[in-house]
Amino acid sequence: MKEWLGWQKGDWGAYFGLLANNLTNYFTMAGLLIFTVGFPAEFVYTRIAPNNVGLCFANKVNRGNIGIVGASGTGSQELSVRIQEFGGGISQLIGTGGRDLSEEVGGIMMMDGIQALEADEETDVIVLISKPPAKKVAEKILKFAGEISKPVVVFFLGEVENTETVPGIYFAKRSKEAAIQAVVLAGIDEETLNKRALNLPLIEEIKGKLKPEQQYIRGLFCGGTLCDEAMFAAMEYFDNVYSNIHPDQNRQLKNNNVSQEHTFIDFGSDEFTSGKPHPMIDPSTRIDRFLQEAKDPEVGVIILDFVLGYGAHPDPVGVMLPAIEEAKSFAEEEGRHLEILGYVLGTELDEQNLTEQIKKLEDVGVTISSSSQNTGLLARGFVQKEVTK
Repeated sequence: MKEWLGWQKGDWGAYFGLLANNLTNYFTMAGLLIFTVGFPAEFVYTRIAPNNVGLCFANKVNRGNIGIVGASGTGSQELSVRIQEFGGGISQLIGTGGRDLSEEVGGIMMMDGIQALEADEETDVIVLISKPPAKKVAEKILKFAGEISKPVVVFFLGEVENTETVPGIYFAKRSKEAAIQAVVLAGIDEETLNKRALNLPLIEEIKGKLKPEQQYIRGLFCGGTLCDEAMFAAMEYFDNVYSNIHPDQNRQLKNNNVSQEHTFIDFGSDEFTSGKPHPMIDPSTRIDRFLQEAKDPEVGVIILDFVLGYGAHPDPVGVMLPAIEEAKSFAEEEGRHLEILGYVLGTELDEQNLTEQIKKLEDVGVTISSSSQNTGLLARGFVQKEVTK
């Protein structure tokens, strides 16, 4: 008799595949009911379908008049959290799957999501976010978004050609910038916002602690879009940036277990999650790699993200604390400063308790970033000895 295994290789892929299929069916059904049958959008989204329920990974945020359509999981979470921080709220957050803007899929879910939010009476502003999209698909989405009546903020990571002359569309280069544009369009006075400007004195302080040979960033991420944003910030100044998710095949790591110069790893990518839980569920999957990077005398800063909210580990910081303390200890014994830059993505409404998670990191000497955008900018500033690009 064959032995039963409770969880087998490929089950995570099957789970997320089924989830994506169900979400596709959900929004196709909603679109048909609204645009073909003629049901009011409010009736469809509040009576027939579940409303404001976090499916899989999501943060607990306030209700408001800003809707998000995201081909990016942690990118959508980042936008929702920053929008709440700036005093706004979310009407609906529609996840499409990270591959929706690929040539193979063609952005069909994002267009359905835009239509749904256009019809939603509680949504006044729409924000679109995507991992690096296929150029032709991005152009199609922008054309589609330009034809609706509501203002649309667009944050597509990577090299996407756009024009600032499309009526009703507002382009953002970074996530915090997108959130600020959204809340201002939603009616919040920009002059009242605490934008959490980049801490330039901190950058100079950390640069002064690093030895000349400590010149590289190592980013170890649970969130793929958090990894992307930090990586693209580094690419603006450095040519020697490598990753398992780099859009340039020539800059993809030859061996994902061995870093090269500036390296950014998305531990949620397929090659790391085959037969294993996603790192937002089990952050321990990056502990060994963290200790490996901490022993490299050429490393100037290690980035760690910690994602809170529905579906995430109940204490993601606690999982990493022993390894952080161990790494700090042996770096000190070797007479060098080990800079660890931490970013906690979440709100005070999340069950993991944002304040407690941040305090745990601060207590062991981790530098805290206030946003995904600032994380990438701080890290590159810490190691920027001269402009190489």
